Amino acid sequence: MIKKYNISWDVPKNISFFISLNEKGFSRDEFKYANFSYSVGDRNLAVSKNIDILRVSNKLRNISFMNQTHSNKIKKIKYFKNYINSDAIYTSKPDIACAVLTADCIPILVTNLSGSLIGCIHVGWRGLSMDIIQKFFSSIQEDNSNFKVLIGPCISQRRYEVDDVVFRKLSKHKKFFFKKKEGKYNMDIRLIAHDILLQLGITDVTISPKCTYDDNRFYSYRRNKITGRFVSLIWFKK
Repeated sequence: MIKKYNISWDVPKNISFFISLNEKGFSRDEFKYANFSYSVGDRNLAVSKNIDILRVSNKLRNISFMNQTHSNKIKKIKYFKNYINSDAIYTSKPDIACAVLTADCIPILVTNLSGSLIGCIHVGWRGLSMDIIQKFFSSIQEDNSNFKVLIGPCISQRRYEVDDVVFRKLSKHKKFFFKKKEGKYNMDIRLIAHDILLQLGITDVTISPKCTYDDNRFYSYRRNKITGRFVSLIWFKK
């Protein structure tokens, strides 16, 4: 069984969520053990087995994964479709779980007070620079104060060094950058995302304190380069 990262997030009673740890699964070598990405070099059979055991153990009919490209594309899922070209999805369909894969970027899970909507967002610096969070919520016809958001495990400021290019693209968030040396900064991607949510009027936000680089239970691209991706998903209970 895939092991779960436990974090307290106050969601409606009809909503469930899951964030995976890499401690158990079918992947091996650099990808051990619970990799959910087909595009990182792992054996397809191992990935399929990891997805199957996740689906069965959580009694899920369909898991909608995304073909993530660090874009700002948002898709509303009206019927089940897998590997949509997007970096954010949402749905109100009861038989579809929404999934996001990460290994340092932020996995954001979303629902609302009534438990009538679920969604997820893949957030890296490119997505932030293209306003993916703002575009996600503006695409949903609902008062922002109704949303409940989980910012999942991601890389910490201490471990996230970026260059001048990234700093310039995100200069409106410069208070969340710490200058190390000429042309190099440490960026707090987690607090930038939280600040954006607050500016949007979304205050019901739960934040994981875990750093994917420092905690070996999570995959980290910055730490290992060749590595897997952990999954964060959300669904409607039956």
